[in-house]
Amino acid sequence: MRAAWLTPLGVVVASAGVLGSAPACTDDASCKAKMQSLTGRLDELRDEMRGKHLTLQALEEIRGGIMSGRRVELPSAQRQHLEKGSPLISEVTFDARHRPVSTNVSRHFQEVRTIAPDIEVRLHGFLSLKRSSPGSSKNSIPALLILISTTSQLAIFNLDGEAFLEDFDLGHGAGRQVVQMELSPSQDNHFVLTVDDQGGIRVHNLKIIAKRAEKQGEEEEKATPQKFVRTLNVTANLSAAFTLSPGALAEARKLNAVLPIERGAQTYFVAGDSLGGISVFYRNGTMKGRVRVTEDTGGVKGLVRAQGQMVLFYSSHSFGFFSPSQVDVQYPPCTGWNSPLVDLALEPGYASGRVLLALADGDVIVFSTTRGKSKACDLTLKFPHVSTLPFKLYAFKGHVMALPSPLEDTPRKDEYLREIFFFNMAAMEHGYGSSPSRAVTLQASFKPKQPHALALIGQPATGQPGDKAKSQIAIRFAGIKGVELFDLTIRTPPPPKAALAEAGESDSWDLTAMLNWFPKVGVFGVALFGVVIWNIRKASGSGSSPSGEKETLFGDDFDEDLFKEKLRERRAKQKAEGSDAGSKGSMDLGQEDAD
Repeated sequence: MRAAWLTPLGVVVASAGVLGSAPACTDDASCKAKMQSLTGRLDELRDEMRGKHLTLQALEEIRGGIMSGRRVELPSAQRQHLEKGSPLISEVTFDARHRPVSTNVSRHFQEVRTIAPDIEVRLHGFLSLKRSSPGSSKNSIPALLILISTTSQLAIFNLDGEAFLEDFDLGHGAGRQVVQMELSPSQDNHFVLTVDDQGGIRVHNLKIIAKRAEKQGEEEEKATPQKFVRTLNVTANLSAAFTLSPGALAEARKLNAVLPIERGAQTYFVAGDSLGGISVFYRNGTMKGRVRVTEDTGGVKGLVRAQGQMVLFYSSHSFGFFSPSQVDVQYPPCTGWNSPLVDLALEPGYASGRVLLALADGDVIVFSTTRGKSKACDLTLKFPHVSTLPFKLYAFKGHVMALPSPLEDTPRKDEYLREIFFFNMAAMEHGYGSSPSRAVTLQASFKPKQPHALALIGQPATGQPGDKAKSQIAIRFAGIKGVELFDLTIRTPPPPKAALAEAGESDSWDLTAMLNWFPKVGVFGVALFGVVIWNIRKASGSGSSPSGEKETLFGDDFDEDLFKEKLRERRAKQKAEGSDAGSKGSMDLGQEDAD
């Protein structure tokens, strides 16, 4: 009876195309197996239909967001999958788990002016200047903006847009393009180092002279004392020109990165090449030595200035520390990731020895290079994956600024929206739960402009947690002449606990943590109250002792009343025990108290 009931059902389902041309069941066992197979297929179809329904729902939300001009939140997995197929997904969606805390660009980026609007800029950077005296901070010029044009010419402007030097030929020759620029790390002597696409290195000294010029005022202001403004006179002179030797190998050696390092009065130029070697040159261009530091394809990709006159080098799958004075690698390089390394930066503001690695697939991972007092290569953190493009990393006051930068072989790279992400290191240390994280403090979009490169004035200090850190940033937009200058304002987050622990500080509520937490006005009030109380105690103590000697033998913290009470208890106990010696000693002590 059961087989007779199941057989027509199998025939009906098979005719519907679910089981196709499967043979009909003939007994209970075959019908049971066929029923289980049918149920499994129906479950698969149900899951597939649910997935299709979710896909249609997500696409409908995206369509609605595009029509209304707002961004739609998508789960991380869906957003990453869709972004691989269409670069426009990043422009119309947010990661639901890591939605930015703020997207208000005008609140954090205040446009100041456009500098050199007639120059097609290829490279730019800030050159910090030394203040002549502490009182000259009002009229002093904090930094100069150094520009390299597409015609390999040097231009120097102040932050007000005034040109100090223009159309200066760097002398690399016809047919060569300047691909890298490095500025002097010291504020005492200034130079510009440029590298062309054929490996030529040229160093130009900058002579910056400050002059005082009389400020021109109105006729009615002539009776007032003369006012002077500080002006600069900038000249550039060639100091050294050298190139990397081709080497004895059949493969051509290509220069990938150059970094100037100052060790006392000595200046070194550290160069990394495509064969994995690092060369050290003196200031005049003579080579001090060369050592091979990696076997990875492409050799040394970049050099970063680290602490203690060390240089941090990286290749596609390793990074390590190099000593220019010893021309040697100090410790074994760190490895352990699959996607090629594109950029590297040190953690902002904290002496924790942690290194940030930007990979080609858009991931950013953090390695700790210290474990207590010993060296290590520990993977400690991973940034949220919010972009399929690799990042260019910049450190800024407790945040990591990340600019998506497509590679040369990235398909449809011009269609990606390039926004500036501000990652909060302290928020990422807390981990990610079911609620949206606060890892992305700010996601700044300048649409329709596309940021191509940016530069900050120096390396800003960490600042106190909660302070509004203000600095200036110069952004070069793709396809637009000149460089746009902005005032950048963002609150400094508290330092990560892991960074404090690795820096040798305590995670508990010690004095430093309490002072950082307590408001500055409160700290000042407590300190003032303590000083007043101390002076009162000091005055009362000096007045009670006419002879000028100390009131007790135990210092100011001695409790005289407690001492007398304990003495009376001891005397009473000795009397109760009938100890003559104890009674005599107690009487003597009592007599001393009476005196």
